Amino acid sequence: MLWIVSLFIHILLVDARSIENDVENDKTIDTEFAPNNCILSMKYKYGDLKEPQPLILTRNGTASAILYPNINGTLKVQTGQSIYLACPGEQNSLRNMNYAQEVKATCVRNKIFHVNGENRNFSSLTCYHLPEHTARHMKSPCYNGNTHVEIGFNLSTNFLRVIELCRNEKTYNTYYTKFRMTKLIGGYQRSYPRPSKWMVGDYFGKIDINRQYNFNTQLSTFQKLLNSSELAKSHLAKSRQFLSRGHLTAMVDFVYGALQSLTFWYINAAPQWMSFNAGNWERLENSIRNFSTYRSLDLDVYTGVHGQMTLPNARGKQQDIYLYVNGTSRAVPVPKFYWKIIYDPRSKKGTAFIGLNDPFIESITEDIYICSDISSKIKWLLWRPNDIKAGISYACTVDDLRKAVPTIPKIQTVGILT
Repeated sequence: MLWIVSLFIHILLVDARSIENDVENDKTIDTEFAPNNCILSMKYKYGDLKEPQPLILTRNGTASAILYPNINGTLKVQTGQSIYLACPGEQNSLRNMNYAQEVKATCVRNKIFHVNGENRNFSSLTCYHLPEHTARHMKSPCYNGNTHVEIGFNLSTNFLRVIELCRNEKTYNTYYTKFRMTKLIGGYQRSYPRPSKWMVGDYFGKIDINRQYNFNTQLSTFQKLLNSSELAKSHLAKSRQFLSRGHLTAMVDFVYGALQSLTFWYINAAPQWMSFNAGNWERLENSIRNFSTYRSLDLDVYTGVHGQMTLPNARGKQQDIYLYVNGTSRAVPVPKFYWKIIYDPRSKKGTAFIGLNDPFIESITEDIYICSDISSKIKWLLWRPNDIKAGISYACTVDDLRKAVPTIPKIQTVGILT
């Protein structure tokens, strides 16, 4: 009798384990979905979204949009609700999905989704490669007839734009970028690895733009511009003071790693002094993300450059600084100012911020302020605005800044975001 009871208990345990484990290749789907919804952690590395991660999308007709987790990094999908997973790219597709680049996935229960006729654990739904992003020209021009570019993903139904930008193809200078920051940015994937290389595309002609950011190349460039080896060495110090690839739209302005990787296009960067990059500019970016999160605001964020920094040459004459010099040819000007605008399309309120990309000034003079400083009204800013090395920084109204910076798009504002 005891052996019959033991056998019965063993059968129950085996059945329980098979249900609990939700076998990935189970080809049945419940006729009535289980009451427990799908709760997924989107945290990098140890969450349920494994690498190479697919894009997680919602779809309305042919229009796709990114589906975000909450600010704690948790994505909740109701039982019976469908999402879409995509792995764009010529040599890309979802693993073990008959080379499908996009699939519809319906929440069954817990972490199990019904995909292509079978039940799969969400963590098994990965791409062969990280989603491939692309940059392409838009039909309409931007400021003063310049080139309008969008960076995003080619999906089966549409092109999913993530960043748009305005670019001067003669000077290889990006005037500004624009993207929508989600109010759920607090749930972004932390410590996601950077790509091994930046994307160039066909946006820099014959210039090896990657080489221009090499320290030794910069040293040689400064020697040519300033006509002095000593002056060049006095402005550059390896690992401490050099021109970095300054993101316009920042990497962690996006939640998912696949989108963070998309920011590594050279057209989304400009030469930025390292002390400023890691100083007040980084503090401003962090402050804006926190503001968006705690105020629960989706924000349009514009980031751009203005003017050109100068340094005295061997004769004491101010010399325009470029990243690229070849004989008499000059390209990729080093900006004097970086600016950023945050805009709430619902309230039509916006605020502009400016930072000086010049750690070599000896004193703070009036010409540094190209619009009236209203920083005292912005209580949530955590920066050191009068720190020269970190970059002199201040805030203005959008309209006031546009008077000094004509490349700023026309944005209708009715007040400042405080």
